[in-house]
Amino acid sequence: MPEIVCEPDPTLMESMRSVGYDLNTAVADIIDNSIAADAHNIDIYYHDYGEEPFIAIIDDGSGMNRETAIRAMQLAGNNASAKRSAQDLGRFGLGLKTASLSQGRSLTVASLQHGNMVAFRWDLDRLAQLKTWALEELSGAEITDFLPLKVQDALPTSHGTCVLWRNLDRLNSIFGKTVNDLDKAMSDLADYLGLVFHRYLHPYAEDPITPIHIRINDADVPHRDPFLVDNPAVQKAPPQLIGGTDAVLYEYTLPYQNRLTAKDRSLLGLAEERSKTLFDTQGFYIYRAYRLITWGSWYRMMARSESNKLCRVRIDIPNTLDAQWALDIKKSTATPPKIVRDSMRRFAKSLAKPSRKVQEFRGRKTSKDPQARMWELIRDRDNEFRYEVNQENPYIEAFADTLTAAQRHGFKRMLDSLASTLPYEDMQSRFAMDERVSIPDSLDEELRNTAKEFWQVNAMLTHLTPEEFVQRYKDKEPFSLSRNAERILREVAHD
Repeated sequence: MPEIVCEPDPTLMESMRSVGYDLNTAVADIIDNSIAADAHNIDIYYHDYGEEPFIAIIDDGSGMNRETAIRAMQLAGNNASAKRSAQDLGRFGLGLKTASLSQGRSLTVASLQHGNMVAFRWDLDRLAQLKTWALEELSGAEITDFLPLKVQDALPTSHGTCVLWRNLDRLNSIFGKTVNDLDKAMSDLADYLGLVFHRYLHPYAEDPITPIHIRINDADVPHRDPFLVDNPAVQKAPPQLIGGTDAVLYEYTLPYQNRLTAKDRSLLGLAEERSKTLFDTQGFYIYRAYRLITWGSWYRMMARSESNKLCRVRIDIPNTLDAQWALDIKKSTATPPKIVRDSMRRFAKSLAKPSRKVQEFRGRKTSKDPQARMWELIRDRDNEFRYEVNQENPYIEAFADTLTAAQRHGFKRMLDSLASTLPYEDMQSRFAMDERVSIPDSLDEELRNTAKEFWQVNAMLTHLTPEEFVQRYKDKEPFSLSRNAERILREVAHD
């Protein structure tokens, strides 16, 4: 049977621009190559006012010789099924070309190894003109003339690689042509890279990784940690090996939003204007060789909801499971194999329980005594609920006992009016946006004054001992709202 060799037309390069990269995933794919080349420093530069538009990614990795660089510029220069090191973040041998040309029409790679610099260029307009797979090789003088001054100054001196994008047609059409537009796009890129490579930038204690640095125009990308692993208030479950695989599952429950510090919120990257709230970022976080692939989804195993929004589940997979996880070319999506989905589904509902519990009790140290809370949850028919002031709360009860019958009647009407006008919708909207409830700094002093009044009433009516007094009120609102409640009550009772 005769065979016909059907070589692809060079316009294939043009078609491959539509694989689906955006700026963030394209740059991340180039950084994957830098990490695989054992780079410690990765710098991203882009043009300023008056310069021809460009984006350059420069690393101090091992670099490439001429033969290796040519293979890197070939389509599918690497076998996707080939065995690779645990730190190798590549797979298909397409990322350098497809990622780069998705953003611009010209790709130049200059690499230095053992003091020898080589450089090659793909230019889509030249390919269309020549209609042949014409990879350009640049001489030493051409390299110097072609690279922007900012890039020349940043080139490695002993070993490393520079990936240069020019003729940024796709980038300009999406973000705009002004430098201000690009500044905004690069700010979003910095946030993205800080999250995707956060375990390379700031490795966890158990991660066998040498830290790297990523900078954009000499500014470090932000520090991110979606699990707040160093926060003692985070609830952590023991890691679980998913049977039949090398994947490991870790569960984290974040603190209630009112207990998140400014540093916590920065590490989480919370930003309402970027649709990054606790609600938006709940779900599974899947890492391939410590690099974040996909996040913020429950894979239809349960619904994203307010009650689940503090739950984060980390899944670590080695790069040997790429085929089973259906990893895409961009390394931005991964579909779990059935054996893993079954385990994830079994864990999903139980994983979310701590999140619901944290939000229900909001970290308060409150007893189960029905008198403890100042607000009482009332459940009506048809799954409806409302809140009423708990008139059995000792604070409310003690105040009511000082009133006449007519005054108590008016006081009760006032409490009912307060309960009926609670701004539920507004509170729900603010909680959904992760706004914090402001508790006055003077709360402890107010509680001290209240405790003194209670102790005076106790001396006249109830005659509790100091210890009985402390035990009665320390776990009841409003005292339970303060971490210092027991100390305040004890000091007042023994004063």
